[in-house]
Amino acid sequence: MATATISQLLVFAALLSVEHAGALPPKPDGPIVHTRYGDVQGMYAEEGAIFLGLPFGVPPVGELRWKPPQAYNLSWAPDVRDGTVPGPACRQDGCGVNDTDYQYTCNRDKNRTQSEDCLYLNVYVPRSLLLNTTVSLPVMCWIHGGQYVGGTGAALVYDGRFWANKTNTVVVTTNYRLGAFGYLVTGEGEDDARGNYGTLDQIEALKWVQQNIADFGGDKDKVTVIGQSAGSDSIAVLLTSARAADLFHQGIMLSVPFSITHKTQFEAIRLGNDISKLVNCSDGDMKCLRSAPADDILHAQDEAGRYIADPFRLLEIFLQWGPTVDGDVLPRQTVDSFARGQFQKKPFIIGNVGEEAVLYVYSAFGKPMSKLELDAVALAFFRGKGPTVLREYNPPQTSDYRPFLSQAATDWVFVLADTMAYHYGNFAHTGDPNKSSPHVCIPNNVLKSPLNWPKYNEANHYPNINFTTPHNVIVHAYNKEKCDFWDKENIYSGTN
Repeated sequence: MATATISQLLVFAALLSVEHAGALPPKPDGPIVHTRYGDVQGMYAEEGAIFLGLPFGVPPVGELRWKPPQAYNLSWAPDVRDGTVPGPACRQDGCGVNDTDYQYTCNRDKNRTQSEDCLYLNVYVPRSLLLNTTVSLPVMCWIHGGQYVGGTGAALVYDGRFWANKTNTVVVTTNYRLGAFGYLVTGEGEDDARGNYGTLDQIEALKWVQQNIADFGGDKDKVTVIGQSAGSDSIAVLLTSARAADLFHQGIMLSVPFSITHKTQFEAIRLGNDISKLVNCSDGDMKCLRSAPADDILHAQDEAGRYIADPFRLLEIFLQWGPTVDGDVLPRQTVDSFARGQFQKKPFIIGNVGEEAVLYVYSAFGKPMSKLELDAVALAFFRGKGPTVLREYNPPQTSDYRPFLSQAATDWVFVLADTMAYHYGNFAHTGDPNKSSPHVCIPNNVLKSPLNWPKYNEANHYPNINFTTPHNVIVHAYNKEKCDFWDKENIYSGTN
């Protein structure tokens, strides 16, 4: 496990996507892959081959809005599918043609196309497979973040061609339904919206990988799921869901917010009823809801999302939409499942960025925070433990208390992490980040300071590997005092 800085998170994004300026343009004649649906033609790049916009589910529109995904099973033969064009992103705000895409998380096409018809994924094949088509490489499936309301697998920041080359794996990035379209709950009846459709989309994408990735040179028996923020929360859900048990073999969770609880059915239905009212439908009237324009649903989602079910769970405002505890797809709160040992016993890495909460705190509180405001916010964030938390972090008198709130929120919400492609590549190939794979290139900093990634065990609760420039350092008992503090206070909302 490892800690990193915000700048190192940007380096991680660079491993996925940057180098665009130095990349050669795609060659005019792209590679053709034969699939069960027909042939698909992608595009060559200096780093390998790219196949965009591959459908894995029937469009969830009309009567299929708020229904579990259905596997795509149509043939486009004898036509050849164009794999150079991304599929539409799922419906979301902030990604219109006139919006500024500061983080490059919107769809990569010039129109930033989005639609309810959005169940598409993308495959990135490393250069090595173009030179030797007889081998099967491990697969890394990226699940994007965005608080379950934004992002898309085809975003430029998630371009997997460089990640595929650095780890020598086949990289898959996928869409899943977002916000109200993916997680609305109106009741528990057969025709009700029962939520967790976005998670079921992720599961359907993993089923597609099992059935089809061999056509692209991937090994279906070596699948690693990796995600950041809401994507890592998704992986925590998948690790506790029996529905996903046979679909992947190990996981990497970056910035997993275990202590932000998922909504109960009761809380989710309250939010669903707010949506119904905002689009002029009766509570639970699915015929009315399914006929409502998508723009109206999106507007209602934003309006309803401004309210929180529990005023003493202020962090809920950062995760209004997402998986619901339904006893099936999500059996219980993920933090409870991991605390009880009720999760799939697979190799996994969990982690966070050293200043994880800075962006959230400074975006939520746009001006300097007084001591009185800090006290009020601490009470809202940490409930009755607010005074105890303030004593632990003991901020000196200052004109702005946001840095101390950020530090406390970082320690509380997130665990530990690392961003090094070398170790993740080893993990994908061997199941051990320390076990060097001949298929993974070794970056210079690993050669200069080869360290053994420490393994969690009962005797060493807080092992940490800190990747910095120019030297990597192993730190034992990382942040032990703060971890012990949060454990002792039992403030994790989902824990019984």
